[in-house]
Amino acid sequence: MKRVTDYARLTPLQARLVLAVILAAAIASVAVTLSPMASSNIRPGIKGGNDVALYRAEIERIRHGQGYYDAAAAELAPRGYPTRSVFNWRTPLPMWLLGKLPADAFGKVLLGGLALMALLMAVAALVREETVGEENAAAGRGVLSGRPISCALLLIGPLMLPVLDQLFVVPVLWAGVFIAISVCAFGLNRPYWGVAFGLSAAFLRELALLYCLLGVGIALWRRRRGESAAWLIGLAAWLGFYAVHWWTVSGLIAPDAIAHHHGWVRLGGAGFVISTAQMNAYLLPLPQWVTALYLVAALVGFAGWGTAWGTRVGLSVCLFLATFAVVGQSFNQYWGSLIAPLLCFGVVRFPASLWDLWRTATRRIS
Repeated sequence: MKRVTDYARLTPLQARLVLAVILAAAIASVAVTLSPMASSNIRPGIKGGNDVALYRAEIERIRHGQGYYDAAAAELAPRGYPTRSVFNWRTPLPMWLLGKLPADAFGKVLLGGLALMALLMAVAALVREETVGEENAAAGRGVLSGRPISCALLLIGPLMLPVLDQLFVVPVLWAGVFIAISVCAFGLNRPYWGVAFGLSAAFLRELALLYCLLGVGIALWRRRRGESAAWLIGLAAWLGFYAVHWWTVSGLIAPDAIAHHHGWVRLGGAGFVISTAQMNAYLLPLPQWVTALYLVAALVGFAGWGTAWGTRVGLSVCLFLATFAVVGQSFNQYWGSLIAPLLCFGVVRFPASLWDLWRTATRRIS
């Protein structure tokens, strides 16, 4: 019997147990979204305006000749944003770049083009894996499935957000697109492109540092010296960049600056994790229990994807989800944009995973 996913390796008893766990996880996840543990959807913003309005104001100031840090200092406190912590001040690169462009349309087109690039690379990487990758060799198959096209259709959901209205000014959306490109570059066996785009994501939004640290770990584990060196050199440059940012912001924090009432460690658990998975144009208009099922499907798909590339994508998603379960407040739901494109790779593998599980579970135990 040809293996489609790693679930085909299980015994019938093990497959039945896995199916029971999946069913229990789906029921529990839906229950969370219907309970007081559910995390709220995207909020309009905090007192004084929302993030999009803040970033647009900063961009306009930069466009008129003001420096980024002066622009941020002039806009944050009057809009009611907490400024006592350095972590509440975004790094300068995204706003500086958009501020140097002659008009907003250029920024939207640039990010939209990068999102399209991520989508096309995803299709190419999936085609490559199905024709010459590890999964094809293991299964003895050379015929393409509909998975690349299905994934492309799914990716439109999260990759549409950067070009909707004025959302292109949000740094985390840039970082999410760059992470998606990085992941696809590894799928196309272009590791140095993967490193470059992964590190760029961290320069755009420091939350992407998690992805870079995982990249270092994978490179070291697989003893890829050149790739490891590239990651480490890039991270050293990022540390210098962030040190300058920290020093500059520290000199701008006023003595009476306010702080968040709660810290970043909120232990939001499943409720917040599910809310982050909703950062998808397809899912945002739907009841959140749909996202709960979507997330379970993605995780099931990742667990059955046993190739080196699949392991990278799955571990990236799981690392962020584990972090979101501990760190992040309800209004940080948009952090999910960092992994929203990656979830599509797991969801598109769910049907084959479920089929292998069912086929294995229904075999007679000898």
